[in-house]
Amino acid sequence: HTHYSLVVRGACTVDDFETGSRSAVCGGVTTFIDYADPIEGKSLAYAMEQRRREAEGKTCIDYHLHMCLYGNRAWTMAELQELKEAGVWNFKVFTTYDAMQIPDDNLEKLLVDANKLGMLVTVHAEDQDTVRTVGEQLQAAGKVAPSCHGRSRPNEAESRAIANVIALAEKHNTPVYFVHVSTGEGARLIREAQNRGVRVYGETCPHYLVLSEECFQRELPQQYIMTPPLRSRQDNLELWRALEDGVLQVVATDHCAYTLDQKRKGETCFTTLPGIPGSETLLPVLFSEGVNKGKLTLAQLAAYLATNPAKLFGLYPRKGVLREGSDGDLVLVDPNLEKTLEGKLLHSEAGYTPFHGITVKGYPVLTVTRGRIAYQNGDFRGQPGWGQFVAATEINWI
Repeated sequence: HTHYSLVVRGACTVDDFETGSRSAVCGGVTTFIDYADPIEGKSLAYAMEQRRREAEGKTCIDYHLHMCLYGNRAWTMAELQELKEAGVWNFKVFTTYDAMQIPDDNLEKLLVDANKLGMLVTVHAEDQDTVRTVGEQLQAAGKVAPSCHGRSRPNEAESRAIANVIALAEKHNTPVYFVHVSTGEGARLIREAQNRGVRVYGETCPHYLVLSEECFQRELPQQYIMTPPLRSRQDNLELWRALEDGVLQVVATDHCAYTLDQKRKGETCFTTLPGIPGSETLLPVLFSEGVNKGKLTLAQLAAYLATNPAKLFGLYPRKGVLREGSDGDLVLVDPNLEKTLEGKLLHSEAGYTPFHGITVKGYPVLTVTRGRIAYQNGDFRGQPGWGQFVAATEINWI
């Protein structure tokens, strides 16, 4: 779950397919999934091919793409089938952002149509009405400082959207997948739906497990602004519990990197560019905070970072497993190697990390991608252009 060369409000994320994948492989990542945007007047498959051209010759590791659908953009079953045949079986939609929000009737239709073709819809779930109302109230009260970011997109925005989307999926018996779940309540709703037999899947991110809204009181709170926002320590605990219990199946990064100078230009919580670097710290943070602290087993770590996403996004068994016929992708971690995370240690063009100052125990010492060493003992040894697009072939439901 990455956003390389993404333009938001006229500003581009600083990591492109080359620097982003270089940073990722230095953290033990061997495959990433980014996104393709629709192009006005063109088919979804065409838009996906254009995004592939952007990545061509640049990526240091293999990659896949999900197709975004925004607003009232219509589609035909033939168009979805064409996209599927081009190797993309997953969509991403948003229930928030005025320019991107998908209406409920469109979302309902997409869930049904995708399910007919064995495809999967992934959802950024925040209720736009809640976000808009709260935002207007904060602005009227003059509470717009960057430190107000968490209040501007409250927990209930996520839980309302998750509940609404689950209801649509349950109505039609379709699967659905929630990206970057940030609240304990969101995880609870997913758990309850699973207990009712709904095919609902979810991911969270390291920052929702390790960082909290307390970060907004630190110097330059803009560096901790992403969407959804950081939550409470209680939410951290409940999300760990959801991972321990298998309620959430994936841990992803939502890597969307800006420099601190870009961040600093945001004088309010509404104008700060949302997004943080995270690809390179995914495995070290999860190994240290999860495995080494007894919250996750090694088997769970491998499932949440490799096997489950490969299965749900149609890349298994080429990816996500070590066996004959699969790609030779592997990472070796020294479980006792300690490093204190800081921007200058890492390879993202962002130049900083929101995990700055955290000492992790357990760090990658070797990353191999399709049988080739790309990172070893602190040194990048890969090559831009080595990475290939990996087509989805079949979703393995878990």
